[in-house]
Amino acid sequence: MTTPAVSSRDERGQPRLVNGHHSNVNKDNWLGFVGDVVNFTGEVQFKSMLRIDGHFSGNVISQNGTLIVSTGAEVTKAVIKVAVAKINGTVEGDILASKELVLGRTANVKGQVTAPALVVEEGALLNGSCRRI
Repeated sequence: MTTPAVSSRDERGQPRLVNGHHSNVNKDNWLGFVGDVVNFTGEVQFKSMLRIDGHFSGNVISQNGTLIVSTGAEVTKAVIKVAVAKINGTVEGDILASKELVLGRTANVKGQVTAPALVVEEGALLNGSCRRI
C-alpha cells in the first residue's frame, strides 16, 4: 500500500501526532515523521528534521536538515542528500551527508556513502563504498 504524506496541524497550527495527541516539540524543529504502519514512496524534502520509523522508498533531500532512520525502519531505492544522517535501520541506496553520517549499532547500509565525518558504531553493517568529502 502506498500513501502520500499529509501534514496535520491543530487549530493553532501546531503539529498533531497520528493518534490525535499534540506534539510538545516546536514545529520549527520537527518537520516530519513516517510511522511504522504505512509504506511511503516518492520524494521528500524537508528543512530541519525527519524521522522514518516505517518503510520509505525514494529520495530524501534537505540541505541543512537531519534525517533519522530508526531501528527496524527500511529506506529502499534511496538517494539521500542531507546535512546529517543518523541511521539505525536499513538503507539500500546512496547517502550523501554534507556534515556527518552516523551508523548506529543496528544500521544495515547497502550502497555508496559520502560524508566529511563518518561514525560507525560496533555492530553496524556497511556493504558498499565509502568516500570522504
